[in-house]
Amino acid sequence: MDITEISGYRVLRQLGAGGMGQVFLVQHPRLPRQDALKLIDAGVSRNNEFKARFQREADLLALLSHPNIVTLYDRGEYDGRLWITMEYIAGTDADELLTTRGRLPIDLTQKLISCAGSALDYAWRKQQITHRDVKPANILLAIDDGQIEAVKLADFGIAKAAGESTTLTSTGMTVGTLQYVSPEAIEGHDVDNRSDVYSLGCTAFHLLTGQPPFAGKTMTSLISAHLNQDAPSISDVAPELPEALNPVFAMVLAKNPDDRYQSCGHFVAALAEATGSEIADPTCAQTMSAIPARIPKRTAYAPTMVGKAVATDRSGGTPPGSSRGAMAALWTSLAVIALAAIAAGFLLTRGGSESATPPPVSTTTPTTTSTSSLTPSTPTTAAETTTEVTMTQEQIVPGPVEGMPCDPSTDGQSPDATLHCSGMTGTWRDLTHQSNPTVQWNEPCFEPGARARVQNTDALVTCQLLPSGEGYTWRQ
Repeated sequence: MDITEISGYRVLRQLGAGGMGQVFLVQHPRLPRQDALKLIDAGVSRNNEFKARFQREADLLALLSHPNIVTLYDRGEYDGRLWITMEYIAGTDADELLTTRGRLPIDLTQKLISCAGSALDYAWRKQQITHRDVKPANILLAIDDGQIEAVKLADFGIAKAAGESTTLTSTGMTVGTLQYVSPEAIEGHDVDNRSDVYSLGCTAFHLLTGQPPFAGKTMTSLISAHLNQDAPSISDVAPELPEALNPVFAMVLAKNPDDRYQSCGHFVAALAEATGSEIADPTCAQTMSAIPARIPKRTAYAPTMVGKAVATDRSGGTPPGSSRGAMAALWTSLAVIALAAIAAGFLLTRGGSESATPPPVSTTTPTTTSTSSLTPSTPTTAAETTTEVTMTQEQIVPGPVEGMPCDPSTDGQSPDATLHCSGMTGTWRDLTHQSNPTVQWNEPCFEPGARARVQNTDALVTCQLLPSGEGYTWRQ
């Protein structure tokens, strides 16, 4: 049955749906304003632990008021389902810019990172809140007549106040999210603002080069990369970028939080100094220039781990050239708290598509009869052309990665038999179950149908609804 009204909010249209609920564009019942409303599924909403955490997180978000943070308006319960309303941003996000336009210019990247960094530093300074899910998809751009009117950081939904429990679950974690997660968050340690500094560094690297610093098909491979591998030199990935950026990213992506910039503002200042760009106004509220046209893509680069991270003055400023070894990483639990359900994607308009899917990669193989250039240096007519060139174009469909949407009706596996299409989530999942953290028998869980290994055993359990209907636990 179609939902037409939720607690007085008139539903205008559905913006999206995910594993834990639906997102709607709604009309405020009393104000001339449209909001984004996230409606959590009933099965999850019935879990008392989740409900308490949901309400606590909403209260934390309500304490944040900043021009670069998506505003929380209201929360409540409708027909046994929790809901939350937030500021609706009509525009796009940095991840979609990467998909449609390729890597971003230095000046635009500097502005986006400045705005996001300003929001993160504010949240830490005011309420000791960390974001924990900083990535391009959560940097929203309000667009009007081709101009960027505002930049907003979304999805503080998995934010935690300092000192709260850091017990995590696998809800909402995908390969796309893991590309930006700090080593200490992966290991389940208590985190502070420097975890967000690391994630902001990964985001800036992706915006400038068109690819994240660490790549991997599965969560397991990405976890290993964050914990054990040094990030590639950014000027090796994108030779057109200044080499002065190399020590900046070596520091911001250091494995040990003590060796990173100690605030986002320090990283932003170092980024501006290395590129010669301006630091955006602290509030980032001014109208920015129009979004640029697509920057041509370069030849694909396979990251090569180089050297050791370069340590710099941790208070910010010009990084000197001393080096350090990467922190020896231990494998422990991975995951994210249950309020990951408040996803950034539902907060914006994307031309009718709620999740941008990267286009198939095209490779062109030229076959020539001479060594002449494919593009003549001087204009010629067809009759004057002496070099015969035959172009063969092959469309390559990207292979599935964990967390990517799939068609459950196919009940298929990936070509290498490492992933299967989950009928519960409609996404590709790791057949080996190595991506999920180990769990304990009858421990509460929040992702119906999820699979995991029992701690210190080889037994596999599933997140199942309790017979009472009141929540989910790990059971066989």
